[in-house]
Amino acid sequence: MEENIKLEKIKKSCSVGRKVTTAFSIIAIIGCVMALIAGITILKMGKEFDAKYEQMSNAGYVSVGDTIGGVRLLHFSMEDPSNLESDVPAIREAIKDHPYAISASITAFTAAAITGIIAVMFTLIGSIFNLIGTEENPFTDNVIKRVLVVMIVLSAIIFFTSGMASGILCGILTWVIVTILDYGKTLQTQADETL
Repeated sequence: MEENIKLEKIKKSCSVGRKVTTAFSIIAIIGCVMALIAGITILKMGKEFDAKYEQMSNAGYVSVGDTIGGVRLLHFSMEDPSNLESDVPAIREAIKDHPYAISASITAFTAAAITGIIAVMFTLIGSIFNLIGTEENPFTDNVIKRVLVVMIVLSAIIFFTSGMASGILCGILTWVIVTILDYGKTLQTQADETL
């Protein structure tokens, strides 16, 4: 009886987790699409963007950075156009012709890539919550395999985006979580056999 109450609590918490990860995934997808549209629009503007940027910069309305007021958004800042280089002649010419547009579009495309990765991460995590909610208990082979796959993918993403130490720590966390789930599966099997 008590086991059923605990399983219902797990399913309820997984339902909330799925809803939250779905909401965050949708927000990240919207951010990704907006950043892609911004990057494409800026690239299409070319010289016009550079002229408007310089005009607004001289008037003190805009500055290159990653804050709105006193709030830091993400750790991006627009690349200094004088540092941009390319071996491709067409890109080299575009950098000479409209450097601020190229720099701003690179920043927008970087934001799109990051928010796209975040959307994938939230979707993967939500799939775990969804699977746990549909299984009879959280200690099944399907759940353990899904958690393992998702945690390995997340560890790899963290390894390549946040650094080796964070990736290794996430890998160790993956191992611990899968070991705990495997132990839970063993206990669940023993409990089922005694009934």
